[in-house]
Amino acid sequence: MKITIITPSFNQGQFLETTIQSVLNQQYSNLEYMIFDGGSNDESVEIIEKYRGKLAYWESKKDRGQSHAINKGFEKATGDIVTWLNSDDQLMPNVLQQVAQYFEENPEIAFLHGKTLLIKELKADFGQGIVKGAEDNDLAYKYLAGLPFPQPSAFFRKSMIEEFGLLNEGYHYGMDYDFFLRMSLNYNGLKVNDILSKYLLHQNSKTVSQSAVFAKDYALIFSKLLRSFPFATDLVQQMKDLGIYTSGDDVYKVGKKFTINDLQKAFCYNLYFQLIFFYDAGELSEVRKLTSFLKKYYPDFYKANAELPQIRLRAKFLTKKLLLFLRKVRES
Repeated sequence: MKITIITPSFNQGQFLETTIQSVLNQQYSNLEYMIFDGGSNDESVEIIEKYRGKLAYWESKKDRGQSHAINKGFEKATGDIVTWLNSDDQLMPNVLQQVAQYFEENPEIAFLHGKTLLIKELKADFGQGIVKGAEDNDLAYKYLAGLPFPQPSAFFRKSMIEEFGLLNEGYHYGMDYDFFLRMSLNYNGLKVNDILSKYLLHQNSKTVSQSAVFAKDYALIFSKLLRSFPFATDLVQQMKDLGIYTSGDDVYKVGKKFTINDLQKAFCYNLYFQLIFFYDAGELSEVRKLTSFLKKYYPDFYKANAELPQIRLRAKFLTKKLLLFLRKVRES
């Protein structure tokens, strides 16, 4: 089974070589590895050229951003299984053989996802970090609500690109949520317990530096999701009341059956994901608004997620400056 891996990169020379080595050291015989550099002016090109003989394709040209770089890889991909691995992340050893076996044993699945090891140091050994993966609880609803699993540990069939198209370049932060949502609305995925990647947390990571913008993309995408169901008008109105609904004519293709109860649960998780992004960014007024809404209109969900009252309390009494200071003290 052929696997295509695409690495988008721009001025990530300090991380790029470790990423490349983590892929090439897999020793997977049927690998197609491509790197799309956005015209870096650091040492990236020199690093890539060291490995050019082992790459199926590489280029260094100005592009429209990360999604565009990945899409160029999608268009060239010839593997049965595809993923992208950002230039500051790594694959764990010997995972491609595991991934191929999972897809062979489960021909009905469109995608699979495992766990990742969150690290703060590039050379961190296994165990020196926090293991993160999707939780089993309400996973089917979370697929609709956001991206509940780490993208570097997710793989999908190339047929999904052929059926649903490329990444939406209009989403700079939620493009992976949108992409996997298209699959989840029509096909099944598989959660595995293997740690498949390392995810490097550093100052310039999107998830570290720009958390609040993720929330806005999540609201845009969920607005489109609700438009795809004619019976979801009440949920649309609730999003409008919150001031987070975006109108449009675009809808998703839906092949599986969903009920209003399914969408209500997904809506709660979408708001949960959004408020966590806002909380990470210190945007406490947004946190207060969303937690108060959940407490009032979805009390069972609010009570079932014990961290929500804690977050709401902190958002009520702390300032952004104090919250970020306390977080920095705790992390140090």
